Amino acid sequence: MDDLLETLGSDALIDVLREEFLDYGETVGDAMLPDGSGAAWRDIFERLYVPTLMQVRLRSAMEKSFGKADIAALMTFYQSERGQRIVEAELAGRRYLLLEGAQKTAEAACLEPPERAEALLEFAQVNDLLERNVAGTLNSDLAFYRGLIAGGVFEMDEGDVLAEVQARVPEIRVALEAWISAYLCAALGDLHEADLAAYTAFSKTDEGIALNAAIFEGYGALSEDLSYAIGLGVSVQMFGEDL
Repeated sequence: MDDLLETLGSDALIDVLREEFLDYGETVGDAMLPDGSGAAWRDIFERLYVPTLMQVRLRSAMEKSFGKADIAALMTFYQSERGQRIVEAELAGRRYLLLEGAQKTAEAACLEPPERAEALLEFAQVNDLLERNVAGTLNSDLAFYRGLIAGGVFEMDEGDVLAEVQARVPEIRVALEAWISAYLCAALGDLHEADLAAYTAFSKTDEGIALNAAIFEGYGALSEDLSYAIGLGVSVQMFGEDL
């Protein structure tokens, strides 16, 4: 598992995710705290986003998800020259989307030719990217609310929390459709046609399906934990309690 994570560039991806969560923490602070994203608030969420601990959580959840899947087959694919081109392209795409205005630029960049747009759409469908990301976002939002409730910011029962989060599904879906489109264009839009076709084909194999499930399980568990912690962090800032 350690070798697979290294081959997939998980350390570099964790660093990108940390930047995304730092942006999320600032957004939460601006929306919910009187002083916004001040130094005290930033200190709280920066201490939550420790890359080594994030990696441990990711590894644990992915390992549990894999079960008896053949990791050796995954290593063979991703350690190849083609596999490493794909890993590097996906990391570069994710880093690019951290830049201001990058999402809109990326979305418009690979609408042509139609064959490339169709190939990217097929990849998204094979890996069920939209529905899995919608589910992951909902679970993270639920965890955030539960953190707020546990910290005393809100008084809501589970049914109210579910209704609150589910009411946002259409909004979440639209936002994710745009983000996934931009990500695929930024990450895979310039891949050679043969590489993209091979990647899509590999995603249909038992090993590819197992990896996709494990990735969503791993990063979903990580996101839920950190979202819950941010909810608690808001209460720390509001009420001055110890984290």
